[in-house]
Amino acid sequence: MDTKHAILIAEDDKETSSTLEEHISDEGYDTNVALDGEEAMSQLAKKKFDLVILDLKMPKVGGFEILSHIKKNTPSTKVIVLTAYADYKNTEICKRLGADHILTKPFDLEILFWTINMVMKK
Repeated sequence: MDTKHAILIAEDDKETSSTLEEHISDEGYDTNVALDGEEAMSQLAKKKFDLVILDLKMPKVGGFEILSHIKKNTPSTKVIVLTAYADYKNTEICKRLGADHILTKPFDLEILFWTINMVMKK
C-alpha cells in the first residue's frame, strides 16, 4: 500500500477494539481507537480519517449521531458500521444516513478486510 490510510475504530468493547486495531494496523493502516462516542467525535474533530469502523451502540454519543455527523461534515469519509444490532430498521437508518457498508457481529476478519478494500476503492 502506497499511502497509509487513516482508520478510526469507534468501538466500546475493549477486546473487540484491540483485536481490530491489531489486525488493521498489521495490514498497514494508520489506526486510532475511540472507546465511546464522545471520544470518537473528539478524534473526528482533530484528524481527517479515510474510513471509520463504527459500532452503533456506544456510551455518551450513539453511532447514528456519529454517522450523521461524519456524512454532514466530511462526506468523503467512508463508514463501515459494525454492529450486533443489524436488524432491518437499523440497517435502513444506516443506509439513509450514508453508511457505505454494514457488517454484523460477530464478524469474520477476512470479510472485514474484503469490505475495507471494497469501500476504500469506491
